[in-house]
Amino acid sequence: MLILEDLYLGDVRPSERSFKRNSQYAKALDDLVKAGDALTDTLTEKQKEMFEDYMTAQREVSVLTDCETYCLAFKTGAKIMLDVLIDTQMREI
Repeated sequence: MLILEDLYLGDVRPSERSFKRNSQYAKALDDLVKAGDALTDTLTEKQKEMFEDYMTAQREVSVLTDCETYCLAFKTGAKIMLDVLIDTQMREI
């Protein structure tokens, strides 16, 4: 039950992920930052404020979506395990 203890103690944080510096994700993130910087360099101060408001709302939507996806994936995994266990128990009868 070590995973349950880790969850309880806060040692497991699915929302905190690391990635390798030379990974496809790292390159995509770098491209995103560069494109964002290039875009904001062309905006007025008012447009920058509006864009920041947009990005804040987008991040909130992403967090909510990621949380829901994580929960659904966890539930699906649990259902698979239950199905496997029930099938195994039924075969033993």
